[in-house]
Amino acid sequence: MPTKSFTWTPGRGKRAKEFLQARDQVIEAIDKVYNNAENYPSDLIYPPSYGFVGVDCQPLELDEDGKHLSPPKPIFFRPQGAAWVAPVLAADSEGEEDLKRITEGWDNAQDHPLVSELHSQVGYVYSALQRMFFQFRRDFLRGDNEIPPNLRQKSKWVESGGSERLVFAEEFRGALWASLRWSPGAAFVPKKLSYPKGSPPSHTMVMILVEREPSEELSRAEVMTITAAMITRLEGDDCLEYNTIPFMAITIFARMKARIIEAYSSQQRLVMRKTELFDFSTNQVANKNMNILLGFMCADLVEEVEDEDAKGAKVPANILESQPNVVKVEKGGTIRKVLSRMSMFGGPKAESERPERVGK
Repeated sequence: MPTKSFTWTPGRGKRAKEFLQARDQVIEAIDKVYNNAENYPSDLIYPPSYGFVGVDCQPLELDEDGKHLSPPKPIFFRPQGAAWVAPVLAADSEGEEDLKRITEGWDNAQDHPLVSELHSQVGYVYSALQRMFFQFRRDFLRGDNEIPPNLRQKSKWVESGGSERLVFAEEFRGALWASLRWSPGAAFVPKKLSYPKGSPPSHTMVMILVEREPSEELSRAEVMTITAAMITRLEGDDCLEYNTIPFMAITIFARMKARIIEAYSSQQRLVMRKTELFDFSTNQVANKNMNILLGFMCADLVEEVEDEDAKGAKVPANILESQPNVVKVEKGGTIRKVLSRMSMFGGPKAESERPERVGK
């Protein structure tokens, strides 16, 4: 994907190099977080270990409708809320029955022999969420001749596929899919069609499937998945103009539980905000919580940092803590690759050389 064009005025090359140096620092910091999480001795990461791992993790508080109670700063996602999610328009009686199997099946789901195991409970909630997002058309206001949209069409996302908009590089596949108890699920990047005048933002959304007992504590699986995706996106061609990855994760646990994490990358650490666990064990709570998750999946993607210290700034430019005298970059691969593509100096493209990660 081409980068934006540059006009090389005095000082422009220096500013571009400083931007890329800061960007490489972000990659290095997030790479350290990934390695610390991969080597962490427990499946759960407790608050006293946050500093060691390199994460800043705080609660993400929501109101009754599933919107931010106190919006985090900087803010990268504006969830729509449960009330925004329009009712399903079933095409026929078969569609109505299909919907009822989801909306009226939560009460007895865990009693079914096929949903008695931890992995099948995760799959049950994940399948229901996928179908409610992709399959059913919704009764949103529309023109007379318009086909009712599903929620994926209403959202800003498209499911990742192919090498062009990769979310997980090949080097991470062994580590992320080696475990028998957790793995990434569907991954999403912003739709190009939603940004006809420029490149899509660097926001990313991933489902994480954890076939273990639920816990309010942060998990290795979540940190490894989020940081692997951030590194892949920052080192790929799709996000050359950015030095942070705003991230939304929806983690589905056994016992019919789930939570939402908002995160972003910085030069020093991984910043995370996580909700309390959502329950999907009864019809009464599951359908409300399903709409809260869907409202997050259809969130508006905020491209400008909404902070008093960063008014009008591009997302990547101001969330980074300033380090003005940077003269050395340890890795340098990203800088050489991007500078080469921007024709700041000649020579072949320098490709990142990373060993394949091995899970445990």
